[in-house]
Amino acid sequence: MPIFTLMFCAIIVLIYILDNFIIIPKTETVTLKEKLWSGHNKGYINHALHLSEKKIKSGQVWRLVSSSLLHIGTWHIVSNVTATLIVGYAVESQLGTAKTTLCYIVSVLISGLYMAFVYKLHEGEGASTGIYGLIAVFVILAVKNGTVFFSPVPTIALIVLAIYTVGGMLVGKATAFEHISGFVGGLLTGLVLC
Repeated sequence: MPIFTLMFCAIIVLIYILDNFIIIPKTETVTLKEKLWSGHNKGYINHALHLSEKKIKSGQVWRLVSSSLLHIGTWHIVSNVTATLIVGYAVESQLGTAKTTLCYIVSVLISGLYMAFVYKLHEGEGASTGIYGLIAVFVILAVKNGTVFFSPVPTIALIVLAIYTVGGMLVGKATAFEHISGFVGGLLTGLVLC
């Protein structure tokens, strides 16, 4: 049973609902469109957890990892939950819960360090850095098993994952660097654990 995958998806959906619909400062104006589709970063949780080079340097080091719990907009949360369910289930079916969780966290941490101290990102959020790390582990497992069909994940889901992987590299420069650094984190961790 994919414990990490299911629990992580439940946690990020809960945080998304709380931060986008419930726990918003009264001083902030959030339109219905922002709440339902395009998203916003005005919630209390986002302010406390997003990736920020300046805030990390001031001692808020949890932001290196906590930013992966945040999502801006419906498309962001839906695409990341979908990708997590697909690649998380595939990787967790081979490595187990502990190793999959470790791969995810190390990928997020490496990406967070890169984005905060090399790229100097002012604000960032999203689970995709860890997802790209798991995609790297998936690639390692596919090579090791001699096929991408090493898990119980159906072919259509693997096609969706491929589209997510390529599409995520085309979103923008900062996002591409986040994804690449997460992938590198996954490669480093996967080479040790697989």
